[in-house]
Amino acid sequence: MSKLNIALVGAGRRGSGAHLPVIVKLKDIYNLVAVCDIDEEAATRYAKQYGATPYTNVRDLIAHEDLDVVDITVPGVAHHAVACFMADAGVHILCETPIAVTLPTTDLMIERAKANNVKLEIAENYYRAPRERFLSKVIEADVIGEVARIYRIFYEGGYHGMSMLRLRAGGEPTSALGITQTTPVIPIIDRMKRHHTSERWSLGFIEFDNNATALMVYSNVIHARSLGRGQTGISQIDGSKGTIVGEDIYVTPADELESGAKGIAYRPTRTTIDVDGVDVIENISLELPDQTVTWENPLKNYPLSEGQIAVADELLSIATAVLNDTEPEYGAALARQDQEMNIAMSESGNRSKETITFPLTALTETERGTHESYQQQHGHPIEDVEAGIDTFFPRR
Repeated sequence: MSKLNIALVGAGRRGSGAHLPVIVKLKDIYNLVAVCDIDEEAATRYAKQYGATPYTNVRDLIAHEDLDVVDITVPGVAHHAVACFMADAGVHILCETPIAVTLPTTDLMIERAKANNVKLEIAENYYRAPRERFLSKVIEADVIGEVARIYRIFYEGGYHGMSMLRLRAGGEPTSALGITQTTPVIPIIDRMKRHHTSERWSLGFIEFDNNATALMVYSNVIHARSLGRGQTGISQIDGSKGTIVGEDIYVTPADELESGAKGIAYRPTRTTIDVDGVDVIENISLELPDQTVTWENPLKNYPLSEGQIAVADELLSIATAVLNDTEPEYGAALARQDQEMNIAMSESGNRSKETITFPLTALTETERGTHESYQQQHGHPIEDVEAGIDTFFPRR
């Protein structure tokens, strides 16, 4: 595999702190050549730390560097602007989540990438985590039977939550019902340096075309793990033969089916190996009376912690797509669908719990509000890519 020149745009912003050390560890795949941020102090600090060249403007970055891939970690409202600029420059893209804040800006990204024959991958890492990869194996092995209901409560929600619900349901979404509530909280700054003065709480109910349903409860304060919120989440997948609760897989013995049908909990085991002083997962395995289900870590030769494996997987996905001229594993279409589900849930809540059906065929009031708020705050339409790449977007 040839090495690719990569730059990170958005140093010090969401995702950069996780992405930069992983890029460096994938040294047989990537050359980290540049770090860019409109904040000069952040660009200089991260570039010095990782041995790259600092830039404060993407125009200068493109003018002076020969890039294969750009890793975009700027705030979500700027994703489409930076991605479109990079696509026009012929640079392949790994972009943080969500793909963009509205479907029109999402489509703008997708169209520009396609027009320039540029690969576009989105850094959705939740399903890529070792635990989730393993649970996908369990479901594929028919251990719990046909999935009927998914509960994701007090975990990450929004775009990430929708992605997980869709993945576990295994079908296409048909409708969304959302309930929303906003309540005040004392002024706080969370672990990601984001400011909060209110809690935007939501409950989402999604139906899929294979008769599966999903329920999610989420808020910005739960996401931040602030004020004691989100300490104990509920992740449960109900199947026709059993249940997955967290990492426990409940299976009912045949001789118990007519005498209580009590499920027996089986917990997977992790096998680790030492790689350059890092305890790396080699595999996760589940031993059942009649079968064994195992997920093998494809990145076990790299010194990656469990939390870094998903990020490395994203970076490997775009690299493989570029080098082999294939589509990324997750890609823009699924990213768009997950954001469509997220927008539909918000729209339902804003319409007093009106059920929203898929696909969305017109601009929602939720998106219209996002566009109007953007223009009021930044002084130009959200579709103005040229103005967008020169705008400072503070992390709030």
